[in-house]
Parts: sequence; C-alpha cells; structure tokens
Amino acid sequence: MFGKLALTWRNLSNILRCRVYWRRLALIAGCWVVMVALPSQRNVRGWLCLPLYMHQEDARGDVAYVMAGGFAYFERLRAASDLIHMHRVSEIYLLDEQQSVGFDFVQHRLQPKVEQAKAYLGLLGVPSECIHVVPEFPNALMGSLSEAQMFAAHLPDAVSDVVVVTSAPHTRRSLMCFQRSLRLSVTVQVYAASEPSQSSEVYMPLWHEYLKLLVYFIFA
Repeated sequence: MFGKLALTWRNLSNILRCRVYWRRLALIAGCWVVMVALPSQRNVRGWLCLPLYMHQEDARGDVAYVMAGGFAYFERLRAASDLIHMHRVSEIYLLDEQQSVGFDFVQHRLQPKVEQAKAYLGLLGVPSECIHVVPEFPNALMGSLSEAQMFAAHLPDAVSDVVVVTSAPHTRRSLMCFQRSLRLSVTVQVYAASEPSQSSEVYMPLWHEYLKLLVYFIFA
C-alpha cells in the first residue's frame, strides 16, 4: 500500500515539475481572466461597447422617438423627458406596446406597457399632449427596423428633424435603421440615454449586439 502511495506521489511530483502543465494552467487562468473577470467590470464592458456607441450630446429636433423593449426602457424615458425640459424637442413618440405589465389597482385593470410609459413620463413632468404613440408591427423579426418603419409611416410631413433616444449599445444600430427608413428630407440624430459604462443594457451579452448590428447592416 505504502509503495503504491509513494509511486503515486512520485508521479504527481513529476507532473507538477513538468512545464507543459504549468503552461496549460496559466493559459486556463489567463482565459478566465480575459473572458470572465475583466468583462464583469463595468468600465471594461463600457469599453467593449464603444464600437456600438454613438451619441450626439447637443441633439435637438422637432420630435424624439424612444426605442421600445429591454429592461432599460425607463432609462430612455428619463432621457427623453430631459430633452423635453431642455427644450431640445417638443414631442415624444412611443411604440404602442399593449402587452400587460401588471395590475393597475387605481383603475382596477391590467395596465398596458404604453400606459405605464405615459404615466412615468407624466411623473417626470411631460405634458400628456406632448406624447404620441406609433402602432406596433405584429410579429416583427427585426424589432428596431420595424419600429423605424412604423414611425416613418406615421410621421407628420411637417417634421424635419428626429432625435432617436435609446441605450448606449443600441445607438449605432438604431440610427442606421431610422436613416434607412425615414424620407431623405428628415435629419436623424441619436441620443444615448447614458454613457456606455452606466447603461443597464451593457450587462446584456455584447456579442449579441455585434451580431445584430451585422445582420441589420446587411438586411435593413
């Protein structure tokens, strides 16, 4: 028994002294740092998001459109309300999302998402007459593109400047969709709801955003 233990220990010692195993261990540790530890840091993820990011700090126009979807929606609504209060835009357009987001105990009924968004903008001081809705395209395969196309179909002829409000990782893709969907006489600007490192969306898989940007670039 002791002979077998000594042999096992001798083999283990030989393995530990072998450089190739240490190199493999270092490679595994390095991959873990690069793929797990570093991307978990907010500032690093913000840096990884930069190729997806566009932002016009002084954006202003006739109306603002707030991109729908995602758990950062209220982040975008706050940014749109800021544009209203800074007198950068005079109206806000939202997607008419009718899916329920919970029970409204005041009205004793389920509350659609668009109503929740309107109520939130109201709490932020945006007058109800400044808020408009765009019909939702059913079963759209490319959500951002369908939003842009539906918005283009319902945009008043008098509007010549549009500000698209969305989360930092979506800005380049959203700007492309609206530029390709709106009439040529309309100027499109994009306004990020927050900096890349501060956006809630930056915690979503960024490779997915790069893939979507490529798909939209080809097919939008």
